Amino acid sequence: MDLLFCSDVHGDESHYARLITVAGRLRPHVIILGGDMLPDDSALDPRSMGVGQPTYVRNQFRNHVAAMRAASGCKNVLVIFGNHDWGSSVRATRELETEGLLNVLELDHSFEVDGLHFLGYSSTPPTPWYVKDFERLDMPGDKPPLLGGARWDFRFSRPSQQSSTYLFNTVKTMADELADLKPPPEPWVFVAHSPPHQSKLDRYYGDQAWGSRAVRGAIEKHQPLLSLHGHIHESPDVSGDFKDVIGRTTAVNPGQNRHRLQYATVRIDVAGRKVLEVKHGWEA
Repeated sequence: MDLLFCSDVHGDESHYARLITVAGRLRPHVIILGGDMLPDDSALDPRSMGVGQPTYVRNQFRNHVAAMRAASGCKNVLVIFGNHDWGSSVRATRELETEGLLNVLELDHSFEVDGLHFLGYSSTPPTPWYVKDFERLDMPGDKPPLLGGARWDFRFSRPSQQSSTYLFNTVKTMADELADLKPPPEPWVFVAHSPPHQSKLDRYYGDQAWGSRAVRGAIEKHQPLLSLHGHIHESPDVSGDFKDVIGRTTAVNPGQNRHRLQYATVRIDVAGRKVLEVKHGWEA
């Protein structure tokens, strides 16, 4: 089975055109989009926050997914969210799922494609960005950041600005959420927006490790065949590699670039429970 994985496109229309081209050329069995696929809503304009993204999902993103499917013949487009995504975008994406265009991967139940199972996890440790729907403290005992932000308030259909103490102390930590992970039947793939901490996949400039300790702990404990990540765009350039091995798990973060689309392809022997080939690709 051939997988095509891409993350962190951030609504770049040129990148989507490139991704459609790549999908048509490679014709993978499964296309996986690893979060932060939508353009940012401006934090400077309260009228657009949490509103622009759902509109994009229902229009441009719908068209891009349909074009990927048509170009590649791939019927399985799997998605997660990322730290730039509003909770309001989840509802819009679920509409596309109802239409049969894609499937949203979750942590509490797996999605299966011809014997290969997938779980998804969208959250990341705190970042400086304003949107906090998919941000959590990484581990119990971690301190909230100094700056707060906003989450989507479904009761009033608007963003709700809160202090960091409120935002992060009223939800579970990533470690607590991942403690509930129940591995599906083998072989399986873990798609998590945040890369594992202290790996070749979470390196920022200055060789800082910005990945999640909780995600790494979940990989070490449950040992999926493959884990796919994004979030840290620069990591392949900083670490010199887009893949790592954690126990028996092959872990991948292709990174992303403003001037060329970066992606990864993975070939899996499902019956033999083996990763046969992992490649880094780019499209100018």
